[in-house]
Amino acid sequence: MANRGKTACGTTILGRPEMFGKEIDKGIWWTVGVDCGEERHRFVLVDDRGERQSGCWVRNRRDKIEEAVAQMVLALPAGVRLRLVTEGVRSLGWVVAQVSGSLGLEVWQVNPKALNHYRDLEGQPRKDDDIDAYLAARMVVFGMEGCRVAVDPRPEERALCRLTRLRRQLSDRRTVVKNRLRSLLVELAPEVVSKDWEGPARDGKGMHAVLKRWPAFEDLDKARISTIEKVLRSSTRYGDRCRAMSVPLKEMAMRVAMAPMEREIVKMDISMAIAELEVLDGSTAKLEKEIKHRVMEHPVGKKLLDMPGEGPVTVGTDIGEVLPVARNVSEGKAATYAGLTPLSRRSGKGGKPSKLARGVNKHALRTNYLSAIAAVSASAIDAAYHQKQKKRHQGHPKPHVKATLSLARQRFKIKYKLMTTDAVYDKEILISSHLERRRRVSANQNQPHAA
Repeated sequence: MANRGKTACGTTILGRPEMFGKEIDKGIWWTVGVDCGEERHRFVLVDDRGERQSGCWVRNRRDKIEEAVAQMVLALPAGVRLRLVTEGVRSLGWVVAQVSGSLGLEVWQVNPKALNHYRDLEGQPRKDDDIDAYLAARMVVFGMEGCRVAVDPRPEERALCRLTRLRRQLSDRRTVVKNRLRSLLVELAPEVVSKDWEGPARDGKGMHAVLKRWPAFEDLDKARISTIEKVLRSSTRYGDRCRAMSVPLKEMAMRVAMAPMEREIVKMDISMAIAELEVLDGSTAKLEKEIKHRVMEHPVGKKLLDMPGEGPVTVGTDIGEVLPVARNVSEGKAATYAGLTPLSRRSGKGGKPSKLARGVNKHALRTNYLSAIAAVSASAIDAAYHQKQKKRHQGHPKPHVKATLSLARQRFKIKYKLMTTDAVYDKEILISSHLERRRRVSANQNQPHAA
């Protein structure tokens, strides 16, 4: 099975000449496949032909991992070097990757989906720690798709990566809580979420202040207009509109019809949701402050912030996710890793939409896409390029998405140069080159064609 060049569906699994820009070393390598767990890891050692040599269980402790790796190094034949492969270098595989790197071992990473696919090819009926470690090692030995050398980022890049990912988790959690709150409001007073609602926005600070003071709008119908107006003025910037908004709020509260026992539970749920939103907002603000501080201290961060559409969070994501890779690969490969030039996984003629290739960093893709959207409003050059791409992709089901991805790809060329060289962002040079390019295009169009 290991000698297959293509799968039955046409996906190439062998024959990659490069791994993340590094040529495959032609020396003799033995490989340790690791299946990581919370309490212990499974180590399986295979030789350069992919044959199993030994295996052991190792407790998830730094000293135990160091001892196991040292014993395998001592057991190697003369002239043979050791490398290690695991499914991930974070979470469960963090300690293993750090210990192996400190001991001078080359650390590889295998994509879990690719490993599952190879397990199916080998005819393994179920997941098994020993088999997974063995198959991961064989994937590296035979150079299969889904394997790459793990890039070890610098401490400041690793810190920004953790901070930006944590902020993304808080943002996703806030969206879940807001959706839960909206569903409760639909049951309690559906007019609040309608388009013609004249009161405070359903997910705005004013509505949150009202729900905090009167959970489930209980006793709001008995409150004075001046009291409601005071609550809105203290939490929003509506100003004189607060009094006009207080009237529909009180009228809506008079129409709420829900059984007292059920309304008490909804009241409890709304109070918890409002409290959770306050905690999430405070934590997000604290994270954004820390991200901004670290980005301003980073030399690459200062250069990226000069680009239109870039903020501390997007720059922090680029530094934490893309910069460690960009230092080791070409611009095209870095763009593929960021998902801006994705390799299609579509095969056959079934007409199904293509998917992102394995190994694409979805955090980097989302960041570059959002920064391109912001750049359309912040830069006339980016807006002109976006319009040009929209016209080019007329007839596509989503021309605006294609245009935004094209803009993000163009912007990534500048980002890559800023991240890997001493160049700085100069708006004047870009404007002059843009105008010169338009002048040449206009001159070519106005030239009379030869008969």
